[in-house]
Amino acid sequence: MPHPDAWLFLPPEVEALVPPLLARLAATGGGSADDVERDLRNRIETLILEGDAEQWRTFLREATTIVAEYAGNDAEARTLLASILDDQFLLARAVVDLEDTDLDARRQLARAGATPPRSSRT
Repeated sequence: MPHPDAWLFLPPEVEALVPPLLARLAATGGGSADDVERDLRNRIETLILEGDAEQWRTFLREATTIVAEYAGNDAEARTLLASILDDQFLLARAVVDLEDTDLDARRQLARAGATPPRSSRT
């Protein structure tokens, strides 16, 4: 069984890029992009300090839903965010078995434009 903190494999891009990118997509649902970004930064920090692998995967799946349902014209943010989230699911495989919901999220991210590393394409 992996160490309980083994899921903390976050590369810096998650903390640096996910909040502003996700805010660009999610802010269209109400609230300012700055408020959404601040809330996301706080949520990610809380997950890192107090969360576990399952809570992180729940966050990834929720973010995937936002990316998959985004109908705006910020294709750059959508594609980059899809790729970052997909990378997280790929990294998660080293710590936990991916569940069907994770695999479904990866399919949604691929449709949103995620480009996984060549070594993980099957």
